[in-house]
Amino acid sequence: MSADTSDFDGLARDLRKIPAAMVPKMRGVVAKSALNTKKIMQTDVRKSTHFRGKKKPGLDASIDYDLKVLSFGGDAEIQAEIGPNPERNPAAGLAGIAYFGTSRPGGGTVRSPEDAMLEEAPNFYEFAFKATEGLL
Repeated sequence: MSADTSDFDGLARDLRKIPAAMVPKMRGVVAKSALNTKKIMQTDVRKSTHFRGKKKPGLDASIDYDLKVLSFGGDAEIQAEIGPNPERNPAAGLAGIAYFGTSRPGGGTVRSPEDAMLEEAPNFYEFAFKATEGLL
């Protein structure tokens, strides 16, 4: 008994191409969401009377993001690290106090970075859905 499997073979070839096609699309999605999260975090810091820059750049100027694409054998992991960067601005050293405070009153007045991420999450899912539409 024999069967024509040429359609299945073609489908299998197409499915193997999906991860490679998704990486550049999802890289853009992660980059856009990282930028949006960075902007939300900067806005949160600017609302603080203690940590925004007055005469010189403050904690808000130190917030940036780093994007990494780690790939192996066609699979990829796309990461974005978002937050205060001491290499960009020494004010980043105040981030712990701004977000969590100290043993003394004052500090801990800036909304958690996790809140910024959660605020951006619906946009991320929408961008990801649109970017990967039609790949299957």
